[in-house]
Amino acid sequence: MNSFIHLIGRVNEWVGRVAGLLILLVVAIIAREVIARSVFHSPALWADESMTYIAGFVYVLGGGYALLYRRHVTVDMVYERFGWRGRRLCDLLAFVLFSAYCLTLIWFGWDMAVTSFLQNETSGTLWNPPIWPVKFAIPIAGVLLYLQGLANLIENFGSEKA
Repeated sequence: MNSFIHLIGRVNEWVGRVAGLLILLVVAIIAREVIARSVFHSPALWADESMTYIAGFVYVLGGGYALLYRRHVTVDMVYERFGWRGRRLCDLLAFVLFSAYCLTLIWFGWDMAVTSFLQNETSGTLWNPPIWPVKFAIPIAGVLLYLQGLANLIENFGSEKA
């Protein structure tokens, strides 16, 4: 089980770091666009959509990374008042709801992505890039998030009783 936890953690670490680097690309695109508009009065057709799509990738793919480092919201005031068994019961209940959320992302995200790919869906703007790559990020993010949640649950149950 430790190898599963470690593998999922490494994958989410890698994806999170790549997503973090993509933020630098977003900043570069914004800076380039501000200079192009303000100084040269020549905005780029592709800049706004590129920035939005890349930021969308970062947003959805960063969920597993955030969960790896347990940066999602927990209500510690309530959670910490329970003993070890109470916290594990809360973990199980939360995991059931979390699973429903992740499986919804995976199921409907996959359907949206495949439909978008098969229809060669584009944004409909003047630049008109395909949007299926962004839509495929949704089910991938759902899988990464679910696997990290499962790894965290296993780790929680393996931890010493407090």
